[in-house]
Amino acid sequence: MEIFFVTITAGFLLLHIYLYRGLTKSISLDEVVSADLPSITIIVAGRNEANNIVSCINSLSEINYPKDKLQIILVNDKSTDNTLALMQEHTTSKPQFLVITSRESANTNLRGKANAIDTAIEISKGEIILMTDADCTVQKSWALNTVKYFLPDIAMVCGFTLIRSEDSLFAKLQCLDWIYLLTLASASCGLGKIMSCIGNNLAFTKEAYNSVGGYSAIGFSVTEDLALMRNINKLKNKRIVYPVSHESLVMTDPCKTVNELASQKRRWFRGGTGINFLGYVTGFELYTANILIAAGYFFVGFKLWLLLSSIIVLSVLLLMSSSAIRLRSVNTFAYFPLFIIYFSLYGLLLPLSFIFGTKINWKGRKF
Repeated sequence: MEIFFVTITAGFLLLHIYLYRGLTKSISLDEVVSADLPSITIIVAGRNEANNIVSCINSLSEINYPKDKLQIILVNDKSTDNTLALMQEHTTSKPQFLVITSRESANTNLRGKANAIDTAIEISKGEIILMTDADCTVQKSWALNTVKYFLPDIAMVCGFTLIRSEDSLFAKLQCLDWIYLLTLASASCGLGKIMSCIGNNLAFTKEAYNSVGGYSAIGFSVTEDLALMRNINKLKNKRIVYPVSHESLVMTDPCKTVNELASQKRRWFRGGTGINFLGYVTGFELYTANILIAAGYFFVGFKLWLLLSSIIVLSVLLLMSSSAIRLRSVNTFAYFPLFIIYFSLYGLLLPLSFIFGTKINWKGRKF
């Protein structure tokens, strides 16, 4: 057992050194410097987001981008509350906004959020599509800073989203979790081996979307953003990049309860199946490292457990801190020791939860 855990730890360290190389590439991406900005369409699909949509609209209203090249489409995704009314009320006298309701579709690929987004893209005018969610707020610099990464061979630009965590330990742990997971995603992208993205901070060219046939041609997934990313990644002579930039950072609310968090994690886990070789290696290393941290003491003795656990923790810290510094989120690292415990526990329990069923409940829908 000692040999097994020593091997796992060595692999974990080497993996994170490899990922660090990819992260370095994502941090140092080239940018376009041009006075001729492309036209953009920002899409926000919202379902039962009455508590959040006004803040989202307010932040979008402040975006620093030429008004003649900016279109913002708010899509009411079959809400059963007053989301639609709030969308209409708070976009009055704002000509750059367009409020619509997602269409009915017989295409089984076009369900839920994928249908709402596709409805908007069909009538969009922008050369570049930017997406965020109704429970998010964006910075004034978000659109302009995201667009500057679209070199001629770039089809998609992914961005970081962080959790608002001012006054909650549970939220702070979720924030650290997102920093780590999105850092892994950015690092893999820097290596040219995409693993994941986050749909509330995502941009792609309309040409790339149409080239893959859009969501109507992509098999339905509970993580429609990742499904789109994988298909765009297949386009020849096109790249996907994942910059680590504070100026394009998006903020979102934390999950309020353990049940809500579990539903989110299960959705991500199920949508992430079918990932590439690097993803499976990363998943294996993370799971076995979590076993070591949580229970390795019973198999290898205290001194070796402490040494191996320290190597794992320092590997995570090295990778995460590089992103956190760029994102100006180092203040959350006071809770890093608690995060390691949090990450290990949910990381071990999450795959086991599918023993009791694979159904996902999200936003009042079951998949």
